[in-house]
Amino acid sequence: MSDQVNLTAEERTTMGKSFNRNLRRSGSIPGVVYGGKDLPKKISILEKEIVKAVQVPGFATQVLKISLSGKNVDVVVKEIQRHPITSRVMHADFMRVDPDSKITLIVPIRTINDDTCVGVKVNGGQVNHLINDIEIICLASNLPEYLEIDVQEMDIGDSVSLSEINLPDGVEISLLVQGEERDQAVVSVTETREMIIEEEVEEVDLEEEEGEEGEEGEEGETSEGEEDRKSSDEKDTDSSEGKERKK
Repeated sequence: MSDQVNLTAEERTTMGKSFNRNLRRSGSIPGVVYGGKDLPKKISILEKEIVKAVQVPGFATQVLKISLSGKNVDVVVKEIQRHPITSRVMHADFMRVDPDSKITLIVPIRTINDDTCVGVKVNGGQVNHLINDIEIICLASNLPEYLEIDVQEMDIGDSVSLSEINLPDGVEISLLVQGEERDQAVVSVTETREMIIEEEVEEVDLEEEEGEEGEEGEEGETSEGEEDRKSSDEKDTDSSEGKERKK
């Protein structure tokens, strides 16, 4: 398990784009805490604190504690908004959770022993990650940072579906709750695909050269035919001139 993340926030009453810009210039970012029985609260958090927190493994899939107005509030991250170019954190949304209440959250799917997988190490195949994250339902107190699949014994042609994942106690996969027909493969082992690039370009060049030679041959034949016709025409002219002189 990752270290527990604790954040300190201040409630803010002012809002708007101009205020948020000034807030960011001062070294803090705007955010909101909502959910549960209390009303939503606009907050501000030191940027350096949230930047440090997001670097903690499992930050987005664990119950965090935010110190707000002298009270610790259990929350989970619902959204971290970043600048599209600089990736700077621009806004943070947190949802209050009760350890004994069910929540719905997306968690990553990780595989272990990829390098020692039978299909990879013995038969030269490759592990394919078909789904990288999945939505789960569980008590906030049972929230896993990720779901894990051991691929060590998998061989070429094997796959693991959602229904075959070993889930922690009290954790359900949302898709499977909707029906067994929503089950699908998550990881598979297949043969390594090799890209074979044939020398098609050279073959095309040869065909073009042959075509050009053929055209040259046809042009030569046409020239010879024209010469034959010219010779025949000249003979006919000479014959006509001879007949006129005899007359």
